[in-house]
Amino acid sequence: MIKSYNLVMHKMVFFVLSGMLLTCSSEPLITSTSEADVTSLDSKITIQKDANKSNRLHFTASLKGSNETTPNDSNATGQAIVHINKEETMIHYKLIVSNIENVTMAHFHMGAAGTNGGVVVWLYDNRTGQPSGIFNGVLAEGYINESDLTGGLTGKTIGDLVEAIRDGLIYVNVHTTAIGSGEIRGQL
Repeated sequence: MIKSYNLVMHKMVFFVLSGMLLTCSSEPLITSTSEADVTSLDSKITIQKDANKSNRLHFTASLKGSNETTPNDSNATGQAIVHINKEETMIHYKLIVSNIENVTMAHFHMGAAGTNGGVVVWLYDNRTGQPSGIFNGVLAEGYINESDLTGGLTGKTIGDLVEAIRDGLIYVNVHTTAIGSGEIRGQL
């Protein structure tokens, strides 16, 4: 059961559930604050998690072990911050990690949440000075341009990467010697 609240404005009913905006026609489906099973709501409802995502220029991802396709109980965490220039020709990124040990590499991968995908941008690799032991702080920061695109985005444009980010198809993965497939992950 999900607690829902409605707000009637200009003969349109708006529902807010866990930070998501649900809208329906002017015919209310729920007329008061109530608990409702989402599956029982009328099919006229349209879920809009982020109506402005197609125009967004800033994205963040919270990285943790439980986000991996094979979840782990790592105490490490991270935050990826991505800014796209308004011409959508360049991306600035900052990758901040905490309590992570023996990082070997970090990438943007192309894949939906819960799936594995190929590397499309290298953010950090051990050739740039692998931190040994526990690391806290900015692991990588820089700009991404078309020459940085690899894998499924080789020969593509920054606009293609931006589209994949906006479609929820890019995740950040930080790999370590202990968990080579990825210790912490977050979807942009």
